[in-house]
Amino acid sequence: MLKIKCFSLLLILILLLLLFISCDLGIKARTNTRAELRTKAEEIVGDEEELAYLYDISDPKLKALLDNFGVSGAGRKAVIYIRGGLLGDDVYDRLNKLGADVVIEKIIKPTVSLLKARGEALRVIQDPTNEGVKVRLQDVFHRYDNLVDIRGKFIYVVGSEDNFAKAVTRYASKFSKFKEMVKNPRVMDVYAWLDDADQATIDEIENIVISDTYDKDKFNSMLNSLDDYRIVRIIDIYRDIKIKQEEALKAIEGVSDDAEKQNLKTRLERLQGEYNSHIRDAFNKSEGELSFQLTNDSNKYRRGFDVIKSNAKAVKASGAADGGS
Repeated sequence: MLKIKCFSLLLILILLLLLFISCDLGIKARTNTRAELRTKAEEIVGDEEELAYLYDISDPKLKALLDNFGVSGAGRKAVIYIRGGLLGDDVYDRLNKLGADVVIEKIIKPTVSLLKARGEALRVIQDPTNEGVKVRLQDVFHRYDNLVDIRGKFIYVVGSEDNFAKAVTRYASKFSKFKEMVKNPRVMDVYAWLDDADQATIDEIENIVISDTYDKDKFNSMLNSLDDYRIVRIIDIYRDIKIKQEEALKAIEGVSDDAEKQNLKTRLERLQGEYNSHIRDAFNKSEGELSFQLTNDSNKYRRGFDVIKSNAKAVKASGAADGGS
């Protein structure tokens, strides 16, 4: 009996020792994870010089959450900036739902990049002695601020974190152009402010518009009469319709019946020709009418290419069904 009691006691001691080791390892793992996240966040934010114009966080609950995520310094300033008019609990709930990895990769990282570029742009604006250039820089700065609308996007960030990161990243590159543009002789031109991808899209539109009766100077003049918001909208709508056109063409290529394929191609080419005429016609109108025609009034072409795509898929499916019967 004594041996049995001693053996039982020994087993209990062994189990307690194993439990202690397991808890210790768990604590160390959580500590290491937080340390890794903190290192990751600090690598992202880097030098905080460009963020000196921002305030640090003071809400203890929110600060504790960000500490747990491994976010400090510039990352906390980024959260303060994007919270806008939201209360601390509203910000906490959004970040807590997203989790540490998403907050760092999709929120903190792109926002800090944007705010650094924005801070650099603020300094650049103060440099020019030419008042006209300074006013132009200030005008573009405020327009970009309104266009990115980072605080508005943060309100709906849960479930839309990829769109948030994409929009913020796009405007980080735009704010980065201030250092280049302050000494650019074309600082007053809209085209010069666009990034490479946006310039390529405008080049495509220019190739559609330019003719014997509509020269490049007239095109640039019309472009400069538009504000940045309208330019961005025109570029986005044009790209979207181009994607729809390419999707329709790809669907047509999958049709095996030659007669049906040719019919669909003819419809596609006719619609593309009508869209090009629609663009050329817009550039012969006032800037307000041009903007409306190339954005709101272009939905019928988006729908038209979608219909051709659907028809092509239906023809392909019908052919496959006939072949299998």
